[in-house]
Amino acid sequence: MKRWNSLLHGSSNVQSCPNGTSDGSSGGQHPASNCTASWLTSARGKEMTGIGIIAPLETELYERIKFLLFSVNLPVQRLEADVDNIGRFTASDAPSPQLRLVEAMPPLTPAAEAIVRAMIRSYGVELFQGGGAKAALIAMLKAGPVRFGQNALTVDSDAPMPERARRLIAEFNRIFERYPERGFSQARDVLSSIGLLGRPGRPGL
Repeated sequence: MKRWNSLLHGSSNVQSCPNGTSDGSSGGQHPASNCTASWLTSARGKEMTGIGIIAPLETELYERIKFLLFSVNLPVQRLEADVDNIGRFTASDAPSPQLRLVEAMPPLTPAAEAIVRAMIRSYGVELFQGGGAKAALIAMLKAGPVRFGQNALTVDSDAPMPERARRLIAEFNRIFERYPERGFSQARDVLSSIGLLGRPGRPGL
């Protein structure tokens, strides 16, 4: 377990989001939404070429991120859309919900797993090296993969952002289309139809 805790500077406590406070909140915005916006802001001007991730490395990074999701000192209820029946880990007689999650290491829901793997394929080991990639990882750990993906889809398609982040958001949209039980792509289409969001099918998104 010690080797996993060294991934984020020897601690499972998630540090602050860029441009936010210690809990990722700012100016009354939802902390998770603010972290997602901070990821896009901090990534501007730091675009790097895409990294080809070989399968073994993708698997290793996926397991590391999963461990961080489960062990970070944040309410496990935030993972309601990411782990089936998350309430089983919050029973009153349980020692620590985080400890129970780490011991069980339950699978992520298909949509959550797809979002994590999409991030790995986009950023690779940069997720642990700082800059916009690490900001994305921190935002995802704070919100949970599904909520992070949903927050990303609310970003205006005309907003300035690195091309790699734009491609990742487009992949999130395809993921939610594959897993309609999460119900977000349909909601986004309704908002788009009344002009509150850029349409997913618009060029660049």
